[in-house]
Amino acid sequence: MKKLFSIITLILITFTTYINAQEPISFTLTTINDKNLTVSETKDGLNFHEFKGKAVLLTLFGHRCPPCLKEIPELIELTNEHKDDLEIVAIEAQLYPKDSLKEFVAQHKMNYNVIAGYDHNDFVAYIANRAGYTNGIPLPLLIAINKDGEVESVQAGLIGKSELEQLIKDLND
Repeated sequence: MKKLFSIITLILITFTTYINAQEPISFTLTTINDKNLTVSETKDGLNFHEFKGKAVLLTLFGHRCPPCLKEIPELIELTNEHKDDLEIVAIEAQLYPKDSLKEFVAQHKMNYNVIAGYDHNDFVAYIANRAGYTNGIPLPLLIAINKDGEVESVQAGLIGKSELEQLIKDLND
């Protein structure tokens, strides 16, 4: 009950901050490998400062979510195939602690940016609100951001590799 109250409070704070903000909201996300990513909102998307000029696939996933587990090998392949024009940022949204998530990432050989949502509930709540999900987030949730930082697609559920390949091509055009 205490966690639920905390999450609801964070959502309300984030929503109030979003509504009342004079300047764009900015977040610093820390990957499980202690790499900081600075993300700020734009009118049409999200600006990942470290990934200028690259497409970004932002995915919210769960460590117990079967479709999320199924997409991991495809995201690994995409990372290997698109080193120069794509970054994948995956946020574990089922509140898995960072130490456990590190083990999970090693076990699955995930080679892309992974963030513990447990440590970044404010950003998860912000994404859920901005994507229009007020009663929970469907997992996996993919937010496709083009090389100019504009969100081109928000899709819930498992997406096949061929569709992801086409999406990456479109994001980089």
